[in-house]
This record gives sequence, structure tokens and C-alpha cells, in this order.
Amino acid sequence: MKKIVLLFTLLGLLLVGCGDGGHGAGGHDSPSNEAGEGRVPNNGAAVRIISPANGDSFSQNDQIIVEIVTENFVIGASGNHWHIYANGVSQGMVMGQTQEYALRGLEPGSYTLSVYLADGDHRDLEDGDSVEITVTAD
Repeated sequence: MKKIVLLFTLLGLLLVGCGDGGHGAGGHDSPSNEAGEGRVPNNGAAVRIISPANGDSFSQNDQIIVEIVTENFVIGASGNHWHIYANGVSQGMVMGQTQEYALRGLEPGSYTLSVYLADGDHRDLEDGDSVEITVTAD
């Protein structure tokens, strides 16, 4: 019985610690981060989107590869990872050492894609990077 209680307690902690309950790429909603609140100082860390380019256009069924580079921030170390947003809405959390994310399913329209580095406590750093893209109907 104690093992079952411990198992459920650990499972609950995992679910509370991260919105998707795991540590892979996937949705991670945090209303305070969407509004830019609750972010922590970068302390010299920086992120830059290298793909897509500002002004790029994609078809609705395209897979949009978002690729980043970082400075003074090691993705994967101590739980460091990054978050991606489209018009302020979380599109995913990227864990491990991955610096690419395949974004799918955006409806036709104009989007601001934003990326923010995040620490092991899932707090976005204050300064991220963003690009403007357009998604067109097929």
C-alpha cells in the first residue's frame, strides 16, 4: 500500500512540475509566461532564432522548423530547455540538447514566433527572440 501511495505522489509531482507531465517536446502552458510575467533575468544568456527568417511564408500543411542558437546557456544542463510561442500561446517545450523544433498545425494567418530559454524550474528568461511569419491556406 505504501508503494502505491508513493507512486501516486511521485506521479503528481511530475505532473505539477511540468504541464505535459514529461520532459520531451510538447505543450507547456504557463499563463504568467504568456503575458511576460514571472520571467527571470538572463544573466548573460542569449537565444537567437536562426530559422525561420523574419518574413518567411509557409503553407498551412508545412512543417515549420524552428532552430535556435544560444550563448552562455547550455541546453540540457541542469534541466535547461526552451519554450516556443506563437502569438503568445505556448506551442511546446523542448528538452534535452535539441535546438530544433518542428512546429505544425498553425492556421492561416500572421504569427509572431517567440522563443525563450527556460531554467530547470520551467521559468522563462526575460529576453528571448522572435520572428514574424505568415501561414497561408493550401
